Amino acid sequence: MDIIVNTVVYKDNKVLMVQENWGKFVGMWNFPAGHLDEFENIFIGAIREAKEETGYDVCLTGFLGLQNVFYPNKHVILLNFLAEIVGGEIEFDKDEIMNVEFVEVDKLLNMSDSELRGGNARKEMIKRARDKKFLPLDAISNFDFRN
Repeated sequence: MDIIVNTVVYKDNKVLMVQENWGKFVGMWNFPAGHLDEFENIFIGAIREAKEETGYDVCLTGFLGLQNVFYPNKHVILLNFLAEIVGGEIEFDKDEIMNVEFVEVDKLLNMSDSELRGGNARKEMIKRARDKKFLPLDAISNFDFRN
Protein backbone atom coordinates (compact mmCIF):
# COMPACT_ATOMS: atom_id res chain seq x y z
CA MET A 1 0.00 0.00 0.00
CA ASP A 2 1.22 3.50 -0.86
CA ILE A 3 0.41 6.63 1.13
CA ILE A 4 0.37 9.82 -0.95
CA VAL A 5 0.04 13.38 0.38
CA ASN A 6 -1.61 15.93 -1.93
CA THR A 7 -1.48 19.67 -1.37
CA VAL A 8 -4.29 21.79 -2.84
CA VAL A 9 -3.62 25.53 -3.00
CA TYR A 10 -6.90 27.22 -3.99
CA LYS A 11 -6.85 30.95 -4.70
CA ASP A 12 -9.09 33.23 -6.78
CA ASN A 13 -10.94 30.27 -8.36
CA LYS A 14 -7.63 28.71 -9.45
CA VAL A 15 -5.64 25.75 -8.14
CA LEU A 16 -1.86 25.47 -8.03
CA MET A 17 -0.98 22.56 -10.31
CA VAL A 18 2.15 20.84 -11.55
CA GLN A 19 2.50 19.34 -15.00
CA GLU A 20 4.23 15.96 -14.77
CA ASN A 21 7.39 15.20 -16.75
CA TRP A 22 8.06 11.52 -16.13
CA GLY A 23 6.90 8.07 -17.17
CA LYS A 24 3.39 7.55 -18.46
CA PHE A 25 2.25 10.80 -16.80
CA VAL A 26 4.20 13.22 -19.05
CA GLY A 27 2.07 16.30 -19.72
CA MET A 28 -0.62 15.44 -17.16
CA TRP A 29 -1.66 17.99 -14.54
CA ASN A 30 -1.59 17.04 -10.86
CA PHE A 31 -1.54 18.55 -7.40
CA PRO A 32 1.87 18.91 -5.79
CA ALA A 33 2.01 15.42 -4.33
CA GLY A 34 4.18 12.51 -3.42
CA HIS A 35 4.86 9.49 -1.29
CA LEU A 36 5.09 9.88 2.44
CA ASP A 37 8.55 8.93 3.70
CA GLU A 38 8.78 6.18 6.30
CA PHE A 39 7.97 7.55 9.78
CA GLU A 40 7.29 11.01 8.31
CA ASN A 41 4.59 13.16 9.88
CA ILE A 42 1.83 13.55 7.29
CA PHE A 43 1.70 17.34 7.70
CA ILE A 44 5.46 17.68 7.20
CA GLY A 45 5.28 15.34 4.19
CA ALA A 46 2.60 17.46 2.50
CA ILE A 47 4.57 20.66 3.10
CA ARG A 48 7.79 19.01 1.86
CA GLU A 49 6.20 17.72 -1.34
CA ALA A 50 4.70 21.14 -2.14
CA LYS A 51 8.12 22.76 -1.71
CA GLU A 52 9.94 20.09 -3.75
CA GLU A 53 7.51 20.23 -6.64
CA THR A 54 6.73 23.97 -6.81
CA GLY A 55 9.36 25.91 -4.85
CA TYR A 56 6.65 27.45 -2.69
CA ASP A 57 6.55 27.32 1.09
CA VAL A 58 3.03 26.46 2.19
CA CYS A 59 1.04 26.43 5.39
CA LEU A 60 -1.62 23.73 5.69
CA THR A 61 -5.04 25.20 6.48
CA GLY A 62 -7.41 22.24 6.30
CA PHE A 63 -7.97 18.59 5.54
CA LEU A 64 -9.98 17.95 2.36
CA GLY A 65 -10.29 14.22 2.94
CA LEU A 66 -8.87 10.76 2.56
CA GLN A 67 -9.35 8.79 -0.63
CA ASN A 68 -9.06 5.01 -0.63
CA VAL A 69 -8.09 4.02 -4.21
CA PHE A 70 -7.74 0.52 -5.62
CA TYR A 71 -5.92 -0.24 -8.86
CA PRO A 72 -5.58 -3.72 -10.40
CA ASN A 73 -2.25 -4.28 -8.62
CA LYS A 74 -2.00 -1.50 -6.06
CA HIS A 75 -3.79 0.05 -3.09
CA VAL A 76 -3.24 3.79 -2.55
CA ILE A 77 -4.34 6.04 0.30
CA LEU A 78 -4.48 9.73 -0.71
CA LEU A 79 -4.39 12.34 2.06
CA ASN A 80 -5.56 15.67 0.65
CA PHE A 81 -4.66 18.93 2.37
CA LEU A 82 -5.76 22.49 1.71
CA ALA A 83 -2.87 24.99 1.89
CA GLU A 84 -1.86 28.55 1.24
CA ILE A 85 1.44 29.94 -0.02
CA VAL A 86 3.49 31.73 2.64
CA GLY A 87 6.77 32.21 0.77
CA GLY A 88 9.17 30.98 -1.86
CA GLU A 89 9.00 31.24 -5.61
CA ILE A 90 8.43 28.84 -8.47
CA GLU A 91 11.34 26.43 -8.69
CA PHE A 92 11.22 22.77 -9.64
CA ASP A 93 13.19 19.80 -10.94
CA LYS A 94 12.65 19.80 -14.72
CA ASP A 95 13.27 16.03 -14.81
CA GLU A 96 10.06 15.53 -12.79
CA ILE A 97 7.95 18.65 -13.49
CA MET A 98 7.36 20.46 -16.82
CA ASN A 99 5.43 23.42 -15.49
CA VAL A 100 3.91 24.93 -12.34
CA GLU A 101 0.97 27.30 -12.59
CA PHE A 102 -2.40 28.29 -11.18
CA VAL A 103 -5.09 26.74 -13.39
CA GLU A 104 -8.72 27.87 -13.54
CA VAL A 105 -11.11 25.54 -11.68
CA ASP A 106 -13.51 25.26 -14.65
CA LYS A 107 -10.64 24.25 -16.92
CA LEU A 108 -9.53 21.55 -14.45
CA LEU A 109 -13.07 20.21 -13.98
CA ASN A 110 -13.42 19.87 -17.77
CA MET A 111 -10.12 18.04 -18.29
CA SER A 112 -10.13 14.47 -19.53
CA ASP A 113 -8.50 11.59 -17.66
CA SER A 114 -5.56 11.87 -20.06
CA GLU A 115 -5.03 15.53 -19.06
CA LEU A 116 -5.68 15.42 -15.29
CA ARG A 117 -3.88 12.72 -13.36
CA GLY A 118 -6.32 10.94 -11.08
CA GLY A 119 -9.29 12.36 -12.97
CA ASN A 120 -12.40 12.19 -10.79
CA ALA A 121 -10.40 11.78 -7.57
CA ARG A 122 -8.66 15.12 -8.21
CA LYS A 123 -11.89 16.79 -9.37
CA GLU A 124 -13.58 15.80 -6.11
CA MET A 125 -10.86 17.57 -4.11
CA ILE A 126 -10.97 20.65 -6.37
CA LYS A 127 -14.72 20.94 -5.76
CA ARG A 128 -14.26 20.55 -2.00
CA ALA A 129 -11.63 23.31 -1.96
CA ARG A 130 -13.84 25.60 -4.08
CA ASP A 131 -16.90 24.90 -1.92
CA LYS A 132 -14.96 25.27 1.35
CA LYS A 133 -15.78 21.71 2.38
CA PHE A 134 -12.86 20.73 4.55
CA LEU A 135 -12.08 19.71 8.10
CA PRO A 136 -9.80 21.55 10.51
CA LEU A 137 -6.32 20.06 10.76
CA ASP A 138 -6.98 19.03 14.36
CA ALA A 139 -9.36 16.38 12.96
CA ILE A 140 -6.11 14.44 12.51
CA SER A 141 -4.22 13.32 15.59
CA ASN A 142 -0.52 12.47 15.65
CA PHE A 143 0.88 10.03 18.16
CA ASP A 144 4.51 8.99 18.38
CA PHE A 145 5.14 6.08 20.71
CA ARG A 146 8.77 5.52 19.64
CA ASN A 147 10.21 7.30 22.71
